Amino acid sequence: MTFKTGFVTLLLGTLLMACGESNFTQLATGGIGGTGISSGPITGFGSIVVNGVKYDIDQATLIRNGQPANGQNEYRIGEYVTVKGQINPDGVTGKASEVAFSNELEGTVTHVSTDGVTVGIMGQVIRVNALTVFHGFTLLAELMIGNVVEVSGVRDGQDVLVATSITLKQTNYVPGATLEVKGIIRQLDVLNKTFQMGGVTVDYSQALLEDFGAVALANDQYVEVKTLQPLQGSKLQASKVELEDDHDRLDTGVEVELEGVVTRFVSIADFSVNRQAVVTTANTEFEDGAASALRLNALVEVEGQINAQGVLVADEVSLKDFGF
Repeated sequence: MTFKTGFVTLLLGTLLMACGESNFTQLATGGIGGTGISSGPITGFGSIVVNGVKYDIDQATLIRNGQPANGQNEYRIGEYVTVKGQINPDGVTGKASEVAFSNELEGTVTHVSTDGVTVGIMGQVIRVNALTVFHGFTLLAELMIGNVVEVSGVRDGQDVLVATSITLKQTNYVPGATLEVKGIIRQLDVLNKTFQMGGVTVDYSQALLEDFGAVALANDQYVEVKTLQPLQGSKLQASKVELEDDHDRLDTGVEVELEGVVTRFVSIADFSVNRQAVVTTANTEFEDGAASALRLNALVEVEGQINAQGVLVADEVSLKDFGF
């Protein structure tokens, strides 16, 4: 496991990176109190540590890519997860009822890194930063064309995938294995059954459409594309296209702690984090200069409650980084 360092200036002061998975770097001072939902990268084990809270997962339902997981050993440091559960009054320990992880991409390297910051995977530009964790390799430049990797992360305001972790799974693609990539449909061509996604042309003429119900395929939908073959030039032959939510839909009154990227910015009172709408009020507390430094693509942590309109009303906003 390797942490990529030196790309961005952190506002966290001195960031201590741990290379052993029995240790963790605490990136938050504590979580929301009571029952709620916390989303962010895993920063430690011995249970699971997310957003500075160490969750007991002994009784939790564990999910990995939509399938049951057998234990914390199926997760990796840096993977972005959503934890449902109870946080103790101390704010730094809790008990999870569910831990869910879903990767953003699993596919072959299509362009090697020449800058140590970006790499092409399945034709998508993947960006790393000082908090990205590498598994199975040390430097981004070590990834070679054809390597199969799994990427966890969040998308910024330009739909670029900012990786929280990258895992080298295989040196070469095994024919017939399923590869998958998520993204937003652009330039849908119903006649030729193609659409654009992150600079790649997806051919869905032979694909099974799943979870669309009565909804037709349309531009701006967030989907997962699965394929049984690597990218051919700039064309991806889809075997399945699944409609997905671009962020979790949360019930009114749910307490939420969300770490991620500002994907929409109107003002410090109206923005989105990981496409979850957020508003602030006169009672919102800003930490680490967040009020003046908030902008598109900034990395932040927001705590608050979901209102009747599905908007996160922030009690606290903390700036984690200048942005990507």
